[in-house]
Amino acid sequence: MSIDYLELNAWHKRQATLLYHVASMPYIKGLVERIDALIAFTDGLLEERADLDTAGRALANWRPIDTAGHFSTYAYPALVDFRENVVKSIALRSFEQYRTAGQDQCSRMLDEYAHQMIWASREQEDEFRHLTESVFRYAGLLSDVMYRPSTLDDFSFWSLWQEKKHLFPRIPRFRVRTDVVGVSDQTPPRTGVYVPQEDPMAALQFAWTGGFGELGSTYTLSDFGRLALDRVGRSGLWSNAAGLHALIGEPIHRDLPDIDDVDRANVSLAPSAVSREGFEGHPCKWYFVEMMNDAYEDIDGSYAGTASTAACTRPHRMEAGKRVPQDGWWYTPAQMGSRRYFKKDDRFPELRGSDYGNVLWIWSPDQSGPKL
Repeated sequence: MSIDYLELNAWHKRQATLLYHVASMPYIKGLVERIDALIAFTDGLLEERADLDTAGRALANWRPIDTAGHFSTYAYPALVDFRENVVKSIALRSFEQYRTAGQDQCSRMLDEYAHQMIWASREQEDEFRHLTESVFRYAGLLSDVMYRPSTLDDFSFWSLWQEKKHLFPRIPRFRVRTDVVGVSDQTPPRTGVYVPQEDPMAALQFAWTGGFGELGSTYTLSDFGRLALDRVGRSGLWSNAAGLHALIGEPIHRDLPDIDDVDRANVSLAPSAVSREGFEGHPCKWYFVEMMNDAYEDIDGSYAGTASTAACTRPHRMEAGKRVPQDGWWYTPAQMGSRRYFKKDDRFPELRGSDYGNVLWIWSPDQSGPKL
């Protein structure tokens, strides 16, 4: 059987790289190593400071909760439980089961007792806080990828890429398997990364077959998000803080519910503010993104890469029945093979019998083909 392989756009390649990296076995084993280092540090700290408990209670009126022994009894076990949970998660992967890291309960427990570490020196307390924050950030990324339903969007991936791109002087090569199709709210046919079939601005997801790993709705640009895209372009989306700040400061946008005066007063907050208003979720069909073994490509370090942004700055999604705003090729995810050329002021057709609800026509990123 012949298989059609599609090419990911530049920003989707980076999203796939991040997802496969975080979902990998080396990443979760790296979490165990970090927890072990934190436990070892805590063991040494408790052993060194435990002798102060008696003197502290006698000379400084320490309460029971102020002692190293109290911390060892009530807070330390949370670290051990956290490690055991992650080790179980590693074992479950043999059955194609993935889950969040479970760091929140441990974090809450340590937060409750960390402000009572008068039994430790200031330097020891600072080092403990630094280690725990580092471990929980690392674990939190794993949880973000595995959380169901997924809430990751293009801004989430852009922010993460700024933080992690130094790890990827080159990225794996991918190919999109059009013969492996997933559907939102259903278990995928294979474990791995999936891309929405026909939406170049929607975020990728990691999904698995062993239970509770369903694909969710795709998160793509809302009307306001597309307006932001038109204003700053693909290469400026999220990085052009000044342009996005100007957008949210316009009088017409003063009543947006998720953007407040604090956002409008600080240029650096504009990208995150726009992201809160800039996305919407809807169900879709997905293609499997296959990572090719031992095949890589170089990148230039930017999120959008060198891909053309011309197609992305067009009015890229319209409801059936509306007039065509721009000559060009359009398609609808409600029907396979729907790509066709429309002239400006034509009307987008309805599709009877479609189970997608309102039929949307989307500007095609590939504008090649005969003009009809």
